[in-house]
Amino acid sequence: MTHETTGLLDAAHALIPALAGREAATVAERRVPEATIADYHRAGILRVMQPRRFGGHQASFGVFSRVIETLAEGCAASAWVYAVLAEHQWIITCMPEQAQIDVWGEDPLAVASSSLAPRETARAVEGGWRLSGRFPFSSGCLHARWAIVGARCEDGAGNTPTRYVLVPMRQIEIVDDWEVLGLRGTGSRSLVLNDVFIPTHRSVLLRDLYDGTTPGALVHPDYTLPRAPRGLLVPFSLPGVAFTLARRALRLVAASLLGRVSRGTHAVGASEVVQQQLGEASAEIETAALIMRARRDETLALVNSGAAISPEAVARNRRDIAFAVWQARRGVERLAELAGARTVYNTDPLQSLWRDMVTISTHTVVSRHLGMVPYGRMLLGLPPTAGEA
Repeated sequence: MTHETTGLLDAAHALIPALAGREAATVAERRVPEATIADYHRAGILRVMQPRRFGGHQASFGVFSRVIETLAEGCAASAWVYAVLAEHQWIITCMPEQAQIDVWGEDPLAVASSSLAPRETARAVEGGWRLSGRFPFSSGCLHARWAIVGARCEDGAGNTPTRYVLVPMRQIEIVDDWEVLGLRGTGSRSLVLNDVFIPTHRSVLLRDLYDGTTPGALVHPDYTLPRAPRGLLVPFSLPGVAFTLARRALRLVAASLLGRVSRGTHAVGASEVVQQQLGEASAEIETAALIMRARRDETLALVNSGAAISPEAVARNRRDIAFAVWQARRGVERLAELAGARTVYNTDPLQSLWRDMVTISTHTVVSRHLGMVPYGRMLLGLPPTAGEA
């Protein structure tokens, strides 16, 4: 571990008390406070994966992933927004050189939110495309100068391959529709685009991101990240919040059971049934984290080696992280059952952790269907489906 890496992780750890102190307000106000974003900038952690050419740290994805886990000890929503904004530095790095200059040339601290599912088709015009539509789930949009939007983009051959396109936030209307079960503090509002022009250079093919053949690989030949397949690494981004949430829930419930008396007659913790349930929850949660970290370490070593990356490695990461997150969720639900009726109160801290956990498990990156089916097909010797090829 380099001195710079240690410094970034230490800086993230130092933010935990401040994030924890703001967590209730973050949830209540349905957005991350500006003070938290300012803390991220001061600590330099938003620039973990930004290229050195633009003043970033050009560090590994592993450092970024560990920072997410650390910040979630203080506030889940704040860690989620950090993960989104910092991960998008990677996507921007994968774009053509002029796109990177557009974003960071005048403001090296600029960050981007996103709405990546391709819900609309961008119409081809001279020099680029025009795009309209409503694009939801844009975590961190209130703090971003740019947005990365997924769209099917017409080409000269009549095809509509999916691209991630860059749009200045000043050309976007942000709609406050974030009334949700969990991760309330992320402020993940919808973006509305009205016939916005997107120059060709402000885009990258999704296929190139997943193949590791992006334009940014030529711009930064000394940086391995733009050549890493997106599907190999993205399971170690947002899901990191879930593993920390589960560990927080375990500590919270274990502490609450100490000295707790049921109906004023017997100590809850003295029950072997309670002890077994707590032991099983801890096994589910801690084993889930072990799976994630083992796969992460293996993956980072593979990327750093420069060796060819097989489709099986990509599919295995997706499979295992989906499995691990759902296992951690089962552990949290077991803890909620142990905690009993008090969990129904909105003021109960376990309820907030449980709601966030349920919400995270709806994200596409931890979908059991999308994680298991491709690997199952591979084991059966069947070709990938159209969406996987």
